[in-house]
Amino acid sequence: MAISLLSLLALAAAGTSAVSIPSTANSNSKSPALSVRDSFHRYDRGRNTGNLTRGCQNGPTSRQCWGEYDINTNYYDTIFYTNRTVEYWLTLEEIDCAPDGYQRKCLTANGTMPGPAITADWGDEVVVHVTNNIATNGSAIHWHGVRQLNNNANDGVPGVTQCPIAPGTSMTYKFHADQYGTTWYHSHFSVQYSNGLYGPLIINGPATADYDEDLGAVFITDWDHPTADEHWATISNFNVTFNGSDTGLINGMNTGNCTASNTTKPDRNCVGEGKKFQLVFEAAKKYRLRVLNVATEDWVQFSIDNHTLTVIATDFVPIVPYQTSSVLIGMGQRYDVIVEANAPPGDYWLRSGFEQYCMPNGAGPNNITAIVRYNNDSTAMPTSSSVNGAVLGLDFCVDEQPSNLEPWMPIDLDMSKVKAGIQTQQVGPEWVDNNTYLRWSINQGSYMWVNWSNPALGGVISGDLSTIPVTDNVFQVGANSPSTTLQSNETEWVVLVIEDKTPFTGISHPMHLHGHDFLILATGYEQWTGTTYGWQLTNPPRRDTAQMPANGFIAIAWPLDNPGVWALHCHVAWHSSQGLGASVVESPALIPGKVGGDWASNLDPICDAWNAWVPTMPFQQTDSGI
Repeated sequence: MAISLLSLLALAAAGTSAVSIPSTANSNSKSPALSVRDSFHRYDRGRNTGNLTRGCQNGPTSRQCWGEYDINTNYYDTIFYTNRTVEYWLTLEEIDCAPDGYQRKCLTANGTMPGPAITADWGDEVVVHVTNNIATNGSAIHWHGVRQLNNNANDGVPGVTQCPIAPGTSMTYKFHADQYGTTWYHSHFSVQYSNGLYGPLIINGPATADYDEDLGAVFITDWDHPTADEHWATISNFNVTFNGSDTGLINGMNTGNCTASNTTKPDRNCVGEGKKFQLVFEAAKKYRLRVLNVATEDWVQFSIDNHTLTVIATDFVPIVPYQTSSVLIGMGQRYDVIVEANAPPGDYWLRSGFEQYCMPNGAGPNNITAIVRYNNDSTAMPTSSSVNGAVLGLDFCVDEQPSNLEPWMPIDLDMSKVKAGIQTQQVGPEWVDNNTYLRWSINQGSYMWVNWSNPALGGVISGDLSTIPVTDNVFQVGANSPSTTLQSNETEWVVLVIEDKTPFTGISHPMHLHGHDFLILATGYEQWTGTTYGWQLTNPPRRDTAQMPANGFIAIAWPLDNPGVWALHCHVAWHSSQGLGASVVESPALIPGKVGGDWASNLDPICDAWNAWVPTMPFQQTDSGI
């Protein structure tokens, strides 16, 4: 029986630090485009529904404040500006690295893995100059979950919104921090991020609970001793059994013991034992951790022994806080948690249990650890145990309970505003438009394979969608001509039901939509029967990445308020190449006017440089390209 279960979604922005917004910041409030209820008092699970003092400053006991704005501000409709620009420079390069003691080739930003933190305040302009010094291939940087409102050309997806950045050349990305919270930047070129090319993107803003100190990003990833390209060359054969990842890393670190694995003929790549990432707590303080799963193909369960987690945000969406012993995190998802240092002083394991039930044959390491210390001088290994049900192994693979993921700012779906999609390309026989919703049945009948030299966005801007290759897996939603567009207070929505009919038995799929947070209306563990009974239309979870259960379905909805070509794909790195990737052309009639100028000034030169380099490219495209 299909179970109505929800998940969450987030929003995006860009980022640096600082805690208060100048009171002189300009406000540009637009007419409400979403069905947002004005009254917050119906939701009383820890929500402060009173009027916050205008101009109150963000601090340890006032995290809901943010200058002239606060946690109750509708960040989808209220776009404001701090009149401040933060600027960063990233250099992409290939280096030798040994994060767990085993040396191999890695791709990095500025020579580190994770790359340097890009931080901003809510309302800032973010400018990032990216230089590609990877000698053997192109690249592009995607700002995961960032809304990119009317700014599709800066989304950073090769073959969809731009040509790759050719070796030895640069591209400048610019975007406005419309929202706030935790996310990451990563290469969206082939499987490059799985080789280490990612870093934190943090946008400071208000929070739904108080804390003393922000300890920043905690990246969790799986890690293989072969490169991701070598791994893909093996698993692209569907008859090969997946054997799981070799290990995992927390903030790019872990220990290993490969030096002792073969004493008679040691592996020359074993160059050490690595080390554990560590955090230091001060008793009685409350700490904010920004936990991200940036794995290639592994789900994780995050916990800290003897400590309770207070969850305050999922992806880019602030939620009503709830407490738990652990959180389940799919690839591409983020959870902001507050941890109070109230355990007896000592050393504790921070655990990232790789959820083996999410993979066939229970493959992969099941416990990757870091250390939380109460004494910075301690070198002892923790002896703590996992308690309270944390990391004990689950017999299911889903998101956190939907009832826990209650967005702080409620948004309802008015089904009378739902508009069906318009197919302009064949993306497989199972795309169905019944004048109410779209239905995408993923059965490997249509593989995404972008043309790096011919991005879909360029075809839309030229006014000829027929130039977009069929292998881009494009479908259209929204206005075909300017005369059919609605006013901002009449924003239409699209509902999409995604079904898993692939042969990946037992593998859930973290589905990620660019350019939007989406509402999660329902999740089912069997094929969808066509009914909408039990769907949650009143303030369902929102986020930009949500789990579709293995051989089940997920129903999502988003507003047609952001023209562009937006990638929609599973965040298992290989799955876009195995039938789980597409591009949504949203309101094509509005795209040339919104982003056409950016294409002419910024992206045409990028394509010219790429196409000039392609004849010398030493490697050919072997996957979807994204």
